[in-house]
Amino acid sequence: MKTKLTIFFFGFILFQLNAQVVKSIRYQGNQKTKTTVLKKLTRLKVGETLDSITLNNDATLLSRLPVCNTSSYVVTTNDDGNYEVTYKIEETNTIIPTINFWTANNQQFSYQLGVKEFNFLGENKQVGAFYRNNGFHSFSVNYTDPFLFNATTGLSLTVQSLTSLEPLYFDGGSANYEYTNTSIETSVTKRLTSFHRIDLGLNIFKEKYRYFDGFQSTEIPTSLNENKFLFKAGFDYNTLVFNYQYVDGFRSLLSTQYVMPIDTNQKSFYILWNDFFYYKRIKERGNFATRLRLGIASNDDNPFAPFALDNNINIRGVGNIIDRGTAVIVLNTEYRHTIIDKEWFALQTNVFVDAGNWRSAGGEINEILEGKGARVHPGVGLRFIHKKIYNAVIRIDYGRSVINGKQKGLVFGVGQYF
Repeated sequence: MKTKLTIFFFGFILFQLNAQVVKSIRYQGNQKTKTTVLKKLTRLKVGETLDSITLNNDATLLSRLPVCNTSSYVVTTNDDGNYEVTYKIEETNTIIPTINFWTANNQQFSYQLGVKEFNFLGENKQVGAFYRNNGFHSFSVNYTDPFLFNATTGLSLTVQSLTSLEPLYFDGGSANYEYTNTSIETSVTKRLTSFHRIDLGLNIFKEKYRYFDGFQSTEIPTSLNENKFLFKAGFDYNTLVFNYQYVDGFRSLLSTQYVMPIDTNQKSFYILWNDFFYYKRIKERGNFATRLRLGIASNDDNPFAPFALDNNINIRGVGNIIDRGTAVIVLNTEYRHTIIDKEWFALQTNVFVDAGNWRSAGGEINEILEGKGARVHPGVGLRFIHKKIYNAVIRIDYGRSVINGKQKGLVFGVGQYF
């Protein structure tokens, strides 16, 4: 028995001495991104045995960086039979100006001007700010350092004051309220593996509602002014692989919020939703994409329900914030096809179907499974894509209801709808 153990021990030592290991790791294409940042992200290290799973995970993780259009790796052997690994990335421009124009709910001409850098100092830090004028003045400033503490743990800070005209719905009609949310939020992000990430955050904010016009009642307050805490947590399971405008893989994004009033008698409440994404590349130029959102919140009977029914959030062609609810189920599905694909520009067409239903505030949960309030909107759209600028996608969609033909319209936006 001792002889066998001795043979096994020396055999194991001999195998380790002769095992082919990674002798060098290089990075190509990172003209803007510091090599030290890429070294932090990639799990494969010099001196380790080559592992194809780790290589694939590293390349996938690099492809998700805002600075990266696509990524790959090459493995070669040197004279002594050991491995040399080269990670290759193709960078894109990450300084993104935003110039948006639209018509607000009160038919006010509106615009938003801003800029965001997704690769600040070549370290994949994000710095951004915008100013919005929709008849009211709003601003937002954000700083995110995903590697502040170490290679897997980062911090984000956002300060903003956003004002808009919000329609609220009552039994007797609807009214417009001037709504202002002024907040400061900080959150910590922890990447557990190449596919798993958790987020924990705290938001301190002040909400102001002031009656503007529309339906009135003695039972409805004309103004509200509340200070609140918001605790948030998220879990992200992400296997998506990006190659320019094409996406493959699955993602599950869970978000939870618990809101506590500070100085009023209002009740605390929760909001929880999960987005499931699935993308599939079809042949050379096709891409199938789908998103399923399931959400639920405290079922208080008041007009300030958290889940909105809106053009730019969930159902294209339905209108701007036409209803609210305390539970939601929405399915967005579309097929994107690239008809022009040049070195710097791509043009996509898409056909889509958006469908969903809501539970009204104070209603029963089975409402979201009934057809009474359901929305089904098929449609078509175009995507104008600048391939050398991160997320530079101008989208135009036209959706029309198959239940209520009067609900139809164009939807403009920046970035893919989902």
